[in-house]
Amino acid sequence: MAPAPRFSAEEQERLIICAAIKAIEESSLLDFSMSAIAKLAGLSMGSVYKFVQCKEDVLIALATRMYQQRQGVFKKVLALPLTTPERIIATSLLDFSKVHMYSFDNQLENIVNTEAMMKRCSERWLTQMISCGERCQTMFQQFLQTAADSGELTSGNRDIEEINLGTWSLSVGYFQTVRLHQNLQNEYDVSFNNNTEESTLVLAPDDLHINTMKRLVNSYDWREKISNDDIVNVCNNLVDVGLR
Repeated sequence: MAPAPRFSAEEQERLIICAAIKAIEESSLLDFSMSAIAKLAGLSMGSVYKFVQCKEDVLIALATRMYQQRQGVFKKVLALPLTTPERIIATSLLDFSKVHMYSFDNQLENIVNTEAMMKRCSERWLTQMISCGERCQTMFQQFLQTAADSGELTSGNRDIEEINLGTWSLSVGYFQTVRLHQNLQNEYDVSFNNNTEESTLVLAPDDLHINTMKRLVNSYDWREKISNDDIVNVCNNLVDVGLR
């Protein structure tokens, strides 16, 4: 009889993922190697290739876990005891570090969402990442449908698709834009002020992005429009549940 494997399939997956994160942090998203992952995981190359067939699979697997983390945070936000417009804006008012998973989140997202990456990765991993995104989109769609069914969105089903697209695009843009500005500001602080203190990615209630989101949300037919006082209330609710 062949000897029993040292690790179960689930344990090997966990070891490979942890090793991949470390290998990337020690090199980069482009320069890490499969052999480095195997060495750090304490597994044979054959064991690694049973789980991921190429570097593109590694990146897609990491991205899928990153999107699953975000989905969990958004689910908490959409369950807050707030009006629907308030919960929409809450997705941009939370502390981004609460959805941060890796030190290379931003670069990973830019790489995996390219046609070249999707063509080179295995269908298994691409399907998992796409399914994760579809679940998140469906969750937000159902959230808006509930508002329409209850009469909170007085225009009913007419505007759901448009609200979903517009507000979700702004939320995604928030993550990318704020991180970019934050990185530039950190570089400025280190270069000119010798300030190495890490700052958090949290928008103020009167931030330009929040004002833009408020204007967009209030352009639709809600039973109650959102006010500046409501936005402060949203911030307080996020603080209460540890998301700000």
